[in-house]
Amino acid sequence: MKKIKWSIMSLALVFSICAAFATKPHWDCTTLPQYYFNGSGYLPVGPLYGCMQGVSTCTYYTTNGGITYSPCTIGTYNNCAGCAVETPKSSTKAGH
Repeated sequence: MKKIKWSIMSLALVFSICAAFATKPHWDCTTLPQYYFNGSGYLPVGPLYGCMQGVSTCTYYTTNGGITYSPCTIGTYNNCAGCAVETPKSSTKAGH
């Protein structure tokens, strides 16, 4: 009888831990102002920034006024990912 009781108690414990993690809300750090590290300090990201593929931290966020910064997104910071790139114009005249 004790083996059955301990088995049920163990299953209840495992179930409660799994349920706690499953119902934990996902917090999105990208809704906060984003910063990037330029090698000596943290600066606000530009309005057209993007994170290119990479394995390092792209942007950071802070919740305490800049005392500490925490990683938010992964990749390589690109200050102008949304900038339009003008293609070189070619001459339409023959021989030019």
